[in-house]
Amino acid sequence: MRCASTEPVVAALLAAPEIDLRAVVLPESPESIPESAPGPVVDAARSGKVALIGLPNRATFGSPAFRSVLEAIAPDAIVVACFPWRLPEWLLALPTRCCLNVHPSLLPEGRGPEPVFWAFRWGLVETGVTIHVMDSGFDTGPIVTQRTVTIPEVATIGSLEGMLANIGAKLLIDCLPAWLNGSAVASVQEGGQSRYASAPGPEDMVVPTTWSAPRAARFIRAVSSSHGPVSVAVYDTGQRLAVAEVVDTFDHPTMAEAVRFQGLDVHIRFSPGVLICRLATHSHPLRFHGNVPDRSEA
Repeated sequence: MRCASTEPVVAALLAAPEIDLRAVVLPESPESIPESAPGPVVDAARSGKVALIGLPNRATFGSPAFRSVLEAIAPDAIVVACFPWRLPEWLLALPTRCCLNVHPSLLPEGRGPEPVFWAFRWGLVETGVTIHVMDSGFDTGPIVTQRTVTIPEVATIGSLEGMLANIGAKLLIDCLPAWLNGSAVASVQEGGQSRYASAPGPEDMVVPTTWSAPRAARFIRAVSSSHGPVSVAVYDTGQRLAVAEVVDTFDHPTMAEAVRFQGLDVHIRFSPGVLICRLATHSHPLRFHGNVPDRSEA
């Protein structure tokens, strides 16, 4: 239940001499933690430096035992990094100084649980990390600091998560002392339009040929290693082709056919460009039902 953002943040907190980390809470059963969380989390717990607490489900927030443990610690600050459940009001109010969240997007854009996936889905060139004060909303609290980064052309979900996690850990360590001594300030998030980064569904794994070929190639390469084959919806024929691997891409050349099979590869016409790829189901391209993906998808 943890993501790549957790480990660098915990490691940074443990290494900072001015930070006294008392406990780490992980969203999983206590019995599974030693196997699922190797590295500094378990090492620190075994050394007796920090308490390691497992929450098997969100209902455990209401457990008197869990609440008594956290209240006994009496934290000055709570830090959240890739935790999947919204914190209850009593927990947000518990620390004497602040609750801070390390979020892998430039808020308010990308609120929600999967901003790294959506950075690729939206075709972003840049993304970033935000440290913000937690409130009762979901990624809506005042912003402490942000850093913008360019998304590497060859990035995957995993590599970008790791890069943002390390940046977020450094930003956190830089700003946390000011919150602990009471000198920090934060800025209310700007209003306006912002896209929500929900957990992706099946249709979010479909690439329409109304995209450009380079954009399609970048998305497929980024997400296929973690999500498996990506379907290409061929606008002109109604086919869905399950792509296992991108072989090559051309920005501008086109071809008469919408789809051309050539040996083990398939050439697919986009708008503009041509994508050459290898299919997961080469001999049985699927037809899809319902509407063709919107040509105007951003």
